[in-house]
Amino acid sequence: MSATTVWQGLEERYRTIAGLGSVELGEPTGDMALPCLYTVYGSFERPLRNSPPAHNQTGMKHILGTRLVIQWVDFQAAEMTLFTLIDLIPAAIERDPHLGGRLNAGAAYCASGISGHATIGGTLYRVVDYEVTILEKI
Repeated sequence: MSATTVWQGLEERYRTIAGLGSVELGEPTGDMALPCLYTVYGSFERPLRNSPPAHNQTGMKHILGTRLVIQWVDFQAAEMTLFTLIDLIPAAIERDPHLGGRLNAGAAYCASGISGHATIGGTLYRVVDYEVTILEKI
């Protein structure tokens, strides 16, 4: 599975989340349809490279960062939006960890997230940063 295929599968899952204004690839630098969810590639590992006992087994572990961006004008409304959406991102992946059949052996999952604030294009936003892992066995 290529990194492009990983993104296509995640994008498909994210677009099932009601209430998002937009789903983007890469960090926006200005106007976004809020609340926005964007994804950037983080890293990869080869954790299963010729692992015993199956010496011909290999795999890829892709790590992607996904950020939920919420307008920070009315702080109570921002927190309520965060409470409403925070669980939906991992749940969308859990409903189809094989990313629409793109991932034959392995799974996609989101095991952690952390909230905070971030300035994007000179504007302060409320955010949640998720770490999304795609582990593929080949």
